[in-house]
Amino acid sequence: MDSLEKHHPKHLFDPTRAASLLDPQRRLIADPLEVVKTMGIVSGMRVVELGCGAGFFTHALLEAVGDGGRVVALELQEAMLALLQERLASHPRLEIRLANLLESGLETGGWDAVFVAFTLHEVAVEAALLEIRRILRPGGLLSILDWGYAQGCPEREPGRKAGPPEAERLLPDLLRRQLRESGWRETAYGERMDGCHYWVNAR
Repeated sequence: MDSLEKHHPKHLFDPTRAASLLDPQRRLIADPLEVVKTMGIVSGMRVVELGCGAGFFTHALLEAVGDGGRVVALELQEAMLALLQERLASHPRLEIRLANLLESGLETGGWDAVFVAFTLHEVAVEAALLEIRRILRPGGLLSILDWGYAQGCPEREPGRKAGPPEAERLLPDLLRRQLRESGWRETAYGERMDGCHYWVNAR
């Protein structure tokens, strides 16, 4: 792989289809709490969810961090946040913000973990990693879940695999290299469904 290769985002999810993001079949995840815990989100953590969308993982994050934790959910598109606010706006340990992932407006070094699911492929990764480094406390956890190789994904309809086209995905080899080159230390890696999904933890 060319050491100069970078990921270039090619699309944003259409906000008029925001409600579809809450369908477990679309994400191919029946139990988001199990996924969140597997990725290292534990009780008491202060977690930033970047690109929360309509909130598919937000309730699971709140369950995982428990009464001693806190979640801040950030999303760029108002239509997405409107759905999340309908469902969880009154939750006492959740703050919902309309914000760009690359300029979150959050305090520097104040967070135990940043959780990013199915979103990093939509932004400039290098810039996102700089912002994540800024807001995490020293030694804080970055947990990324994203679409891997299309051949591992089931077909949603004949000839169309679940998830975005492979040309629009942030494939694992490229992300892991960009993490290394940006000074992150990978601490865990896993795959689901023959590589259709993958997750990476780094500090």
